[in-house]
Amino acid sequence: MVKNDIDEFLAQIRKNEINSYELRSSFANDFLTPVVYIYPSNERNKKAVGFDLYADPIRREAIKRAIKTGQAALTKKIKLVQEGNENVQPGLLMFLPVYAPNSNNTKIVGLVSDVFRAHDLMNALLSRFTELDIEIYDGTSLNRKQIIYDSNNIFQGGKDLKISQLYSDTSIVVAGTKWRLFIKTNANFDASLDDMQPFIVLLAGFTISTLIFLLLINSIKRRNEIIQQLGVSKVLESKKDEFIGIASHELKTPLTSIKAYIQLLERSDLKDKERIYINKASSQIKKLSGLISDLLDVSKIQAGKLQLNVTEFLLSELIDDSIESVGHMYTTHQIIKPSEIPAITLTGDKFRLEQAMTNFLVNAIKYSPDKKSVRVNTKVTKYEVTIEVIDEGIGISKANQEKIFDRFFRAEELLPALSGLGIGLYISNQIIKRHHGFIAVKSELNIGSTFYFTLPRKQTDSF
Repeated sequence: MVKNDIDEFLAQIRKNEINSYELRSSFANDFLTPVVYIYPSNERNKKAVGFDLYADPIRREAIKRAIKTGQAALTKKIKLVQEGNENVQPGLLMFLPVYAPNSNNTKIVGLVSDVFRAHDLMNALLSRFTELDIEIYDGTSLNRKQIIYDSNNIFQGGKDLKISQLYSDTSIVVAGTKWRLFIKTNANFDASLDDMQPFIVLLAGFTISTLIFLLLINSIKRRNEIIQQLGVSKVLESKKDEFIGIASHELKTPLTSIKAYIQLLERSDLKDKERIYINKASSQIKKLSGLISDLLDVSKIQAGKLQLNVTEFLLSELIDDSIESVGHMYTTHQIIKPSEIPAITLTGDKFRLEQAMTNFLVNAIKYSPDKKSVRVNTKVTKYEVTIEVIDEGIGISKANQEKIFDRFFRAEELLPALSGLGIGLYISNQIIKRHHGFIAVKSELNIGSTFYFTLPRKQTDSF
């Protein structure tokens, strides 16, 4: 907003019933970017409403970078306006420009941003890595004033880094801002894994990069509600999909390298304890590989490039192969299939349909942790085939059932300890739609859920 438009801006804001809105700025610049809307609207965040972000030089630099590049831009270390006098933490803001529709990304109508308290953010991301000491600095210097996060809360400035045999001193760029990372193992971990230095350094570095990548996705995901307020959600959606596609492709290369290192280590002469760690690392790599594959699928779906390999196959093959695949991954539950599956031939992409059914089965197991089984059922009519996956788990509320197949939606209040980005059911829904079918759920809280999809027995239209 240019300075000359302040009166018109305030009149518009107050017209929309924000009568208490006050603009706080030095008014030293020709442009202003005051905070108009912030979520959640709690007492802490209300302190930021009306604050002119452009008046602060650090915030202004990130805003200019976001506008110039059209990409997400992270500030350097700042003190948030929302901070009080207790438990003050370093703050970070991430900005993304919003353009007017049909302006070919030339007319900026606003900015969206996400707010991070650095200690809370890093503790949430890195709490599982208790055997690593981690220091993160804004920029490349080791000055105490530049430290963003210290897992030990004891500033070392990297001095004691090389006491450990396993350590890493590296720099990464996060949304245009450089961070310096010091990572070392603690004494207990060093004693048990003397021979695994290259692997640990590689895995630790990749893990940090992956966590930052997921953070960026989550940041852009949470902007949807604000963008809808601005009326330009399609523009941001396009940028988000482009980012997800590029980032997913970029992650595939280091992941392939890590798989190769894991395979080499598996063939080496390892102690029993070391082999346990290798098996755990291999399991985590598989999870990351699945996550990246899902993100790539989302990117392809949004671009209309999800290819189907259409063949004929038996209904029994689809069900049996899906159950067998999930049974190898999860041994806690018995998957009970129908005593008799009709001998029906279907037409479609069997691999993609297995992907949808596997998602149903895995969710049924994850969300019924206190049970020992899930059931698969089939219903056949003259024109349709329906496959059901039934559990007796925690269930889903009526409100969440309406959103469960949306992209990036997760019913966090149901079981927040379970990880995920909320894209599995979205991908499944798109796969079934491409097969001219439909997908749905029936559920009651604390009783269980039935996820099902219906396919036509004969495909008459092109895929």
